[in-house]
Amino acid sequence: MIRVTLKLRPATTRFGEETDTYLSRGIGALGTVTDKPERIGHWNGSWIYFPKHLAHWLRQMTAKIFPADVSAFAEALMLGEKRALYAENLDIPLKNAGIMHIAAVSGLHIGFLFTILRLQFGRHRMWSLLALPLMGIFAVMAGCTPSVLRSVLMFSLLLLAPVLGRENDIPTTLLTALGVLLLINPFSVGSVSLQLSFASMAGLCLLMPGISEWFRARLPARKSLPKPIAKLLSYFVTTISATLSAMVFTLPLSAIHFGTLQLAAPLTNLLVMWLLPWVFLACFAAVLLGLIWLPLGMIAAGVTAWPIRLVLLCAKAIAGIPGLLYSVQNPLIAAWMIFLYLLFLLTWLASPRGGYRPVLPVCVGVMTLCLVTMLTRFGADGSARATAIDVGQGQCLLFRDGNASVMVDCGGNHTVTNAGDLAAQTLLAEGRTSLDALILTHPHQDHVNGAERLLLQIRVDTLILPAAADAESDPIRSIIGTAEARGTEVIRLETDTDLTLDPLRVSLFVGLGAGYEDGCMMLRLSDGDFDALITGDVTTEVEQMLAASYDLTGTELYIAGHHGSRHASGDVLLDELGATGAIISCGYNSYGHPTPEAMARMSEHGIKIYRTDQLGSVTVRME
Repeated sequence: MIRVTLKLRPATTRFGEETDTYLSRGIGALGTVTDKPERIGHWNGSWIYFPKHLAHWLRQMTAKIFPADVSAFAEALMLGEKRALYAENLDIPLKNAGIMHIAAVSGLHIGFLFTILRLQFGRHRMWSLLALPLMGIFAVMAGCTPSVLRSVLMFSLLLLAPVLGRENDIPTTLLTALGVLLLINPFSVGSVSLQLSFASMAGLCLLMPGISEWFRARLPARKSLPKPIAKLLSYFVTTISATLSAMVFTLPLSAIHFGTLQLAAPLTNLLVMWLLPWVFLACFAAVLLGLIWLPLGMIAAGVTAWPIRLVLLCAKAIAGIPGLLYSVQNPLIAAWMIFLYLLFLLTWLASPRGGYRPVLPVCVGVMTLCLVTMLTRFGADGSARATAIDVGQGQCLLFRDGNASVMVDCGGNHTVTNAGDLAAQTLLAEGRTSLDALILTHPHQDHVNGAERLLLQIRVDTLILPAAADAESDPIRSIIGTAEARGTEVIRLETDTDLTLDPLRVSLFVGLGAGYEDGCMMLRLSDGDFDALITGDVTTEVEQMLAASYDLTGTELYIAGHHGSRHASGDVLLDELGATGAIISCGYNSYGHPTPEAMARMSEHGIKIYRTDQLGSVTVRME
């Protein structure tokens, strides 16, 4: 037992905004440890933590026996522990290929366990009862998330039905499990994992029989085919039917919660889903063999690593195919999704019973998606714009005109979504899959901690950063390594440089900030007669040197220095610029940004202020 002093706060806010994330997990308060924990004895009831100790041991054994390139995936598959997966950025290809759900323990994994136990124990009533505590232990190991509890309750009811002499009815069982969860914690309805889990099961219950029957009716009779081919076709029908039926209800939810539409999901699921139950079982078997004898476990893990590599290879290959990932920030994509669902619903209602023909809505859906893609691309090229993306307390600026696009910084803190993911979604919403240049002003986390994830999702031709940024330590080392691996040219500037990306022109000022804020680089970006100035995190001292060294008059847009710090946006620079508008890129923070002093100085100079913490992402037309 330990004794700690906690400072408690309500679990209803996150980064300064109202949230039900914690309440949906049954967490009513959050605590911060204010003193060093003190051990005061041993609790006799500590045995109830056995499943969590077992999970901890499994994580340790997984790290020991599995090769480094697959251990994070194995851990996520077995226990839903995704920290290592995110640390290695493996979530990006899994998410973009539409199979991230396999790395989050949910009904899918309970289904794997249920199937394995059924194969092992058969349908004997006594064995069914013995399987119940095993699923309960696994649920505790996986964290008892609402989706896991829903699955455990549902499969437990299915196991108990024959014992109690009741008929198995999946829809009734699903609704009963959901009702029990909501009775225990009504706020669990806000759990994203529970929503997706329930939606997928609803699709399987309501739609899979019909979809499966439609496919089977169009294939040769099973009796007329050789047995291996008949089994292969049966596998194909079952897999694609399950995938499509689950996607019908989960696709809109995924788009709403995660901001992207993954059209590759059916293909990826078809290619890898058949492997996953066996990989799931093999991972646990390897860990248990490692307990008996470590070298034996390492051999088993080495063999299991190959199908895992196949899954990752498929995900990376499919995620790299252009045109399969869309951002629902684009209103045309959101409208297309609504149109597609209405089209399928209307054609289904208009079809004679048992005679539904999906060919027409599928063809219309593909053609309209192509049209939406063309309109999106045309619209993105039609005007010159500058956008300060809302990345919380940080900075991420996107400038584009025609086919030219430049991003300045990509980082943020105190936000749920990584800045790189937000930047990628913004680009995808405009139909853009590449950047001409990514410019990093200096290596502070709130300016660069999303750069690596952006590089993994968007093709970047050139990465530009000041030579003073330490390339031998993270985060710059990782960013440069990822850029070089992706074929991006890396330029470390030592002197002031002018860059032309017709029609955009960028003047990069390196020398003045070399001794400040880890070599902070400043820049002026121009498009025709429109000019924008970005000073990074430099102080008023450096601003004065910049104003004395360069002609900055006629600058229309000023990106407020250091997120509105009182030590930036000085009178000397503001006098020189004569700017009409300023964007303050800031979010929830403990520094007091933006400060009243900085905003007062800008207001005194007649500058209109736009704040991302109040307005979200801010877009200015460069006219």
